[in-house]
Amino acid sequence: MSSSFSLDSDDEYGYDISLEDETLLSQLITDNPAPTSTSSRNPAAPAIASDFGIDTVAEQEFCLDDAPTDLLSYRTTGTAKGPVRPSRSRSKATLTDDTKQSDLPSASPGHSVAYPDLSRALSNNNIAPSSPKPNEKATPDPENDTRSPLIRFRSYPRKPFTVTDLTSGAWCELQYFYTLTRLPYGRKTRTAAMKQGTKVHQDLEDEVHTTVRVEIASKEDGFGLRMWNLIQGLRTLRETGMTRELEVWGFADGNLVNGVIDGLSYENPDPEFMEQLSQESEQNQSSITDYFPSKKQADIPQIYLTDVKTRGSMKAPNSPALLRPAKVQLFLYQRFLSEMAADKLDYLRIFRRYGLDPDEPFSDSFIAQIGSLHDELFFDVDSSPDGDYIPPSPTTTTFDTEADGANRKTSAPDFIKYRTLRELLPLLVSELRQTFPHGADSVGRLLAVEYRYRGDGSLIDSQVFPMDDRALNLYLGNTMEWWRADRQPRGVQIEEAYKCRMCEFVGDCTWRSAMDEERLQNTRQRLAGRSKNVTSG
Repeated sequence: MSSSFSLDSDDEYGYDISLEDETLLSQLITDNPAPTSTSSRNPAAPAIASDFGIDTVAEQEFCLDDAPTDLLSYRTTGTAKGPVRPSRSRSKATLTDDTKQSDLPSASPGHSVAYPDLSRALSNNNIAPSSPKPNEKATPDPENDTRSPLIRFRSYPRKPFTVTDLTSGAWCELQYFYTLTRLPYGRKTRTAAMKQGTKVHQDLEDEVHTTVRVEIASKEDGFGLRMWNLIQGLRTLRETGMTRELEVWGFADGNLVNGVIDGLSYENPDPEFMEQLSQESEQNQSSITDYFPSKKQADIPQIYLTDVKTRGSMKAPNSPALLRPAKVQLFLYQRFLSEMAADKLDYLRIFRRYGLDPDEPFSDSFIAQIGSLHDELFFDVDSSPDGDYIPPSPTTTTFDTEADGANRKTSAPDFIKYRTLRELLPLLVSELRQTFPHGADSVGRLLAVEYRYRGDGSLIDSQVFPMDDRALNLYLGNTMEWWRADRQPRGVQIEEAYKCRMCEFVGDCTWRSAMDEERLQNTRQRLAGRSKNVTSG
């Protein structure tokens, strides 16, 4: 007689429990609830943090990251990017480990049923929970932790700096310090406005990329996927003239910083402004050249960077304080991308900071998934007989011809050639050289911030400004002081006190309290002075 699982059966898992035992189980569960798990992440592998720009709330953009803040976990899935092709249907494959109910094996006739052992649970039911041992270490109070924010939050095994970390101080250092020390994982709580802003960013990215979900089996797989996405983003930029969500890395004060550029394009955001700066450069060469390239450099085809901010109204911001974080953000992006374009970035140093082994092979499943996607993503990767990478030519990037399709069927790319992060590096460097043939001079120094309406993503306004290396150096020197605990974090100036109305820490902010107390003392002194003058008069 065969047995099978039935969704309508009370004993579908093979357990024949009496009513009395079921009552005892119910009581045990009620009296001893299972502890709520705060994290299901694997504590044995590092996290791959990314720096995706999210919605701006109260005119400030905070980067949210669903990955943990330490390097002891990694995401089990990621998304691979591909170009949007009108002649092909957009695909979004999802590879998961979920097992369908129909895939469950049915019980065999000779299979013995295992019953749960309730003796230990019943014997321990009346035992009171043990009290904490006297010598147990208590969790340190975050407010009284004397370590620097750099050591506490952005040193190994914690994830490295993000561009958001370094730009948030341009809004309010103390607010960001409170965010790191008082909120879970050091991140602001996602709001409906933030989710709307995320959708705007995603819709813009979907205009140039398709996404395919890829399973990740190791932290090296995760970073390899990020490198493949960077390669695909560079190819999309060359083929279509623009790309979005391009990841970059760089170093500030010796610390690794990671960020994601919202948009890159060959289109000059403001040719008239560029011409004006060029004319000023000729008149005052000694000062303007620090902000803008020479005329010779301006003749080189350049790629311009754009950052997208979303707003809840159709009104453009009119305060310099609202633009300041975005300017610092784009300054950092421009510097990091320029260093990558000039081949000055030490990738092995990046691997060490993330705790990655550059010679650890990618998992077979990861290689298989990336290999199976080559027709949509990396079909123009070719290999020479000696195994060296051959950059794609215009003839190899035409993908809608019959000959090209036949070639892809008969000669698939040699993905086994890129089995490790170290082996993938030459391909990434080659793609950067093709995209930025003049090195750092290929990266435009005219930067733009786009303000878009959160409701439908429509463009409200744009602000264009030149790169300012000196201003960035001064800002980084100042902001790193409080990250190193050389000084305490500062709140806003009295002229920007309107920011406090938008802050969730306004009720117990020490800076705000001190500022209010100072104003109160000043008012009392003025009143006392007036009273004294009236009395003496």
